[in-house]
Amino acid sequence: MFRRIVSLYQNLYKTSSISSSSLSSREIYSRMKQLMDSKEYKKTLDFFDQQSHSCTDFEINLALKACISLNEYQCGMNIQKTLSQNSLNNPYIQATLIQFYSESFISSITQLLLDCDLVMSIMLTITNKSNYIYATMLKGLISNNMPTKVLDLFDEMNIKSNQAILTVLFGACSRVTNDRAMKIGRKLLNQMPKNFLNDNKLLTSAINMLMRFGDEKADSVKDAQKIFKLIDKPDAITYTAMINSFGLNRMDSEAVDLYRKMPNYLQDEVSSVCVLNACYHSGLLNEAHSIFNEVSHKTKNIITAMSPFLFDEAQKLLEDYEKSNPPYSAMYMAILSGARDHEEAENIRVNRVKEVGKKFQVGLSWTEVNGEIVQLKAHDRSYSRSKEIYAEAERISSELIKHGHNYDSSWITRPLHENETTKSVLCAHSERLAIAFNFIQETKPSFIQITKNLSVCGDCRKLSVIFL
Repeated sequence: MFRRIVSLYQNLYKTSSISSSSLSSREIYSRMKQLMDSKEYKKTLDFFDQQSHSCTDFEINLALKACISLNEYQCGMNIQKTLSQNSLNNPYIQATLIQFYSESFISSITQLLLDCDLVMSIMLTITNKSNYIYATMLKGLISNNMPTKVLDLFDEMNIKSNQAILTVLFGACSRVTNDRAMKIGRKLLNQMPKNFLNDNKLLTSAINMLMRFGDEKADSVKDAQKIFKLIDKPDAITYTAMINSFGLNRMDSEAVDLYRKMPNYLQDEVSSVCVLNACYHSGLLNEAHSIFNEVSHKTKNIITAMSPFLFDEAQKLLEDYEKSNPPYSAMYMAILSGARDHEEAENIRVNRVKEVGKKFQVGLSWTEVNGEIVQLKAHDRSYSRSKEIYAEAERISSELIKHGHNYDSSWITRPLHENETTKSVLCAHSERLAIAFNFIQETKPSFIQITKNLSVCGDCRKLSVIFL
């Protein structure tokens, strides 16, 4: 009896194996598509590995998309290495490879640059570049914070832009905002087909671009308002973009009015943050108090409480919140940021350190120097070349002062120690040390990238604008 059971099991296993190995490409594709639709990307790749010998370009394309969703960089590279020349010439696979190398998380700055070169080389092999190919490439560049390269690629395009391409181009122009970007952005907007006016995402991107342009500011704002009025049913993103744009242009009453006209079901934490920031910057205290009482998101309320007149409300929110929740660092960051110009800043910090303890997150900066990732913190002297780093930081400081830079003490939220000055504290911020570290290398880098775990202070942001 036992032998018969074993025999039946072996026969069943053989049948199952034959069935699995003899699946047609259509069956393989159908199964992979089902797994992809249900977002089971790992199972998709496992099934692809089992059936790779029978897969066509359709299945390969799905496998690459699964790698993108899982951020499986090495797996995607391995699949590409096995592709035949015919597969590499397939426009769908080419587009997916561009998307893969553009969107994969890159831990190395050098690898990012290499991948950009690889993507460009793939683009060069494509003879008939479609809108889909260009849109994929442009999205990859913008997602890797390369808006200038987006505009460079646009100059090479000999194809009419569709909605997807225009949306990315408007986004790139809004980030660059130089004469070239403004010229391209306005030209594209003026030439935009009328049938594109029903695309909310595209029009929202155009509104954001116009509001960020510095040329003829009043005209840009008017143009953005005209576009907003063309939208039949604005969604939450469109409303928020317009509210934020009003705030950026100091049109704070307009920001509040539009927020009030926004349907309640569309109001979310992002739109609330934008309108509260507008209230804070203009001193619209009555409006701020009214919105303050309506918004339930604790951290967002703190933003309104940045006003010197609302510190009591801010502190009460913190105390109420911590009765039933652990301390939340974002709240302290928000209130201290707003307290920069107020005498309460030091008291708030000292009192909260006593109550919560000194478990504040240390600000760190990472940069790549000679192929290695370097980590620095404020006032860091742990490196053998620290003297050179600080000497270079001092040189940079001298250059900044020559260009009229004044160090802003409002970005320091702690008491100065003995022998410290505003300049000495700000010049020792981790991001400045990272810049100096790059500059003391024998071969000066043509590209510097710095990653931080916390926000960059306003004074250091000015450094990057003026000096870099």
